[in-house]
Amino acid sequence: MMTSKERVIKTIKFQSPDRIPVDLWVLPAGYIEHGEKLEKLVYDRGIDFVRVPYNDPTFDERHYKVGSYKDVWGCVWKNAQEGIIGEVKEHPLADYKHLMNYRSPINLLKGGFEKTDDFIEVNRDKFMLGGWISIFERMQFIRGTENLFMDIAEQSNELFILRDIVVDFYKEYLRQWLEHDVDGICFGDDWGSQRSLLISPASWREIFKPVYKELFDMIKSKGKYVFFHSDGYIMDLYQEFIDLGVDAINSQLWCMGVENVAEKFAGKLCFWGELSRQDTLPNGTPEEIIKKAELMKKHLFLNGGLIGQSEVGRDVPMKNVEAVLTCW
Repeated sequence: MMTSKERVIKTIKFQSPDRIPVDLWVLPAGYIEHGEKLEKLVYDRGIDFVRVPYNDPTFDERHYKVGSYKDVWGCVWKNAQEGIIGEVKEHPLADYKHLMNYRSPINLLKGGFEKTDDFIEVNRDKFMLGGWISIFERMQFIRGTENLFMDIAEQSNELFILRDIVVDFYKEYLRQWLEHDVDGICFGDDWGSQRSLLISPASWREIFKPVYKELFDMIKSKGKYVFFHSDGYIMDLYQEFIDLGVDAINSQLWCMGVENVAEKFAGKLCFWGELSRQDTLPNGTPEEIIKKAELMKKHLFLNGGLIGQSEVGRDVPMKNVEAVLTCW
């Protein structure tokens, strides 16, 4: 039997793994709702991935707490529900007159990997994912979404200055991660609405593709894998991600249609899930989950290229969590 690490790598490379690897994301609200019963189920069933710990100075546990706080980037968050991330309500660069004096928290990147290497040593059979890099979303938090969309439409000089401030931070963040023996690095930027991209493909290629390439190339030069998450309708970006060398993409296949995605891209990119967390997981039955998983296998698995990933929130019943851990 293959180890989890071997299984995932063979899946990414379309080299006939012994089975489809399994991944599960559990939001804090999911654990709040289901408690130890959920923790025990995940432990007993097991998954093929682990997230490697690191003292990330940009992460704040208050993300998931009711209340308001200012993060290390100067963004003021407000949260009305325990266990679910809130929203940024005050943006440090809502007015660009403050741009020249604005600084990222890059000076806080001073290690923080004390637990990382020990964790890696005892989890070597698992596929280990490190980091979380968000360029577009971080720019929205700093500038404000409406303001940023206007900047993109106008191609303002300030837009590129802000982008480079964020990217320079993540270059150093990534440089530190790449000193450790993780298998892959995670990115997360939501590029789609329910029906289309949030910006034009031309703007995406001009503004964001070059900086993604720079970061992806850093990862590839160390022999590691790129895992990318993006919510929404991103059909227009799959080929871009293939060209950039993304190894696995987590996306909402069901709002685009599994068959539609498969017709163009099956066998060209590894799909890192997902079963629909909008419909099937919270509202479906275990039997429906099994049918959806079978459909994904039929259309997307070609000697690899499919990871059985799902996300569990407060609204997913336990019987469905068990189904997503066994249906693959």
